[in-house]
Amino acid sequence: MLNITFKIDKNIIARFVISKNIMKREYANYLWSKYQFSYMKLQHKVLDNTIDNNIILELQQQDFFNDYLKDAEENLKRIENYWQANKDKINTYLEKIFKKNFDLTTTAIIVPCYFNSGMNIGSNEFIWGHNKGLKNANYDLIYIVHESLHSYFKDNMITHAIIENIADIELSKFLKSTDIANDAHDYLKDTHIKVLPFWNIYLNKSKETIEKENEENNISYNFNEFKTYEKEISKMNIDDFVNFLESLNLNQTINYTNKIIIKTNNK
Repeated sequence: MLNITFKIDKNIIARFVISKNIMKREYANYLWSKYQFSYMKLQHKVLDNTIDNNIILELQQQDFFNDYLKDAEENLKRIENYWQANKDKINTYLEKIFKKNFDLTTTAIIVPCYFNSGMNIGSNEFIWGHNKGLKNANYDLIYIVHESLHSYFKDNMITHAIIENIADIELSKFLKSTDIANDAHDYLKDTHIKVLPFWNIYLNKSKETIEKENEENNISYNFNEFKTYEKEISKMNIDDFVNFLESLNLNQTINYTNKIIIKTNNK
């Protein structure tokens, strides 16, 4: 089961305000002139721990900083309420996808929605706040699950593609928010394509469903080339499946053309 707790961190908020220059120009210029080295570091890496912390403390003492805290609190209440209303059905979905019981507790550090930011920062914590959640609250649900799952899986290309499959794609469909599903990070597209035939087997999708989805995504492959994997994959939970994909060496196992025709190298 996935459990998410929600909190505000004023230090994180201050860092993002500086990193994104979300303040009046006059005050930004003041901070730049006084803490130029630290300002530059925060713009390059929002969680840089080598800055002069006085830049954070001084910003937090400004009256306008309270507006960011208020906006974060409002965003937290909205997201937390929606999570509480939907967490049971999402956990039912996740356990079906994982094919096992699991326990994961994460902490969502909520920032104002206009920060448009999301990242897992380790120690089972992630930062979240995005304007798209105001238009469709399912957007928040999908991506707080996404960021939470980075605390479950180790960090590599295959696991990131699996996280996108679980949250960005399949959870979007489950919540009937297919308009949210993205096309994956550009650097993960090759991995998504190579994982796809095995993922479809893992989810036990019908040939008709696969053909429909492949047509929508301009992808084609011969199902029979992958039948040899069905018996093995059918016994797997999500952990076994990730280990299986990593053991395959996908770069050697799978080829595909520019027309996205996927073929296995196994004969």
